[in-house]
Amino acid sequence: MVIDTSRFNKESSNVLGYISNDYPLYQQIVDEIQQASKSFDTAPVASKLYNAIVIVSGGSVNRAAIGGYLQLLVEGGSIMFYQSSEDNLTLDLLCNGFVDIASSKFNNLNLTIASKPDWSSGVTESIQLKSGGWGSAGENDVIDENDLLSEQDKSLKPKTTLDDCEVGAKGKKACKNCTCGRAEMEDAGEVKEKPKLTKEMIENPGVGSDCGSCSLGDAFRCKGCPYRGLPAFKVGEKIVLPDDFLTDDI
Repeated sequence: MVIDTSRFNKESSNVLGYISNDYPLYQQIVDEIQQASKSFDTAPVASKLYNAIVIVSGGSVNRAAIGGYLQLLVEGGSIMFYQSSEDNLTLDLLCNGFVDIASSKFNNLNLTIASKPDWSSGVTESIQLKSGGWGSAGENDVIDENDLLSEQDKSLKPKTTLDDCEVGAKGKKACKNCTCGRAEMEDAGEVKEKPKLTKEMIENPGVGSDCGSCSLGDAFRCKGCPYRGLPAFKVGEKIVLPDDFLTDDI
């Protein structure tokens, strides 16, 4: 046996064969197909679909024709490529709509088998959806958010005053439950009040600066820098504000 005819049915299989005439075992292959199938054609017959297509080639397969082979098959039909070369046809078959692609060896030939899907393209299927499921719950099933609160939750009242260090109407000082270290600093006398901007500091700015960054602008100034909000300046040169400095941009 030169080719695998186990997929053919003597009573129902119509087979189309593309076999090179100069192939050494041409006649033997034709005889095997004819004996195992209902009919065998070497060229497509108009309006006839085939259960199987057999292609035997000593060279490369015409990849451009693969899409046409699909149209000649019945749904679920098979196509078989017998090649002496090692062409990988998997991607070409997939791109043209074939499924169940498998490759193997048969009598020293490279055999690639694929099938046409057993469903038609463009076929629609209705889906039955159960309706009314969301409305099956009764009104009594709605959860009252008040039931989620305990008596302790109900007795709690939100704080109405700020309790953070350096925040509040009484000035900047440590809060009652200070944990940031400011309370200890106040006790040790290490907390200094923010220096206020004076006329002398405007006339002769930046002189004696501890950090040396006062003249560079707000991006470089310390949190407590008295020059915050003013434009950058040259150390020792009077700060001159532009006419529109206090004008709202909006």
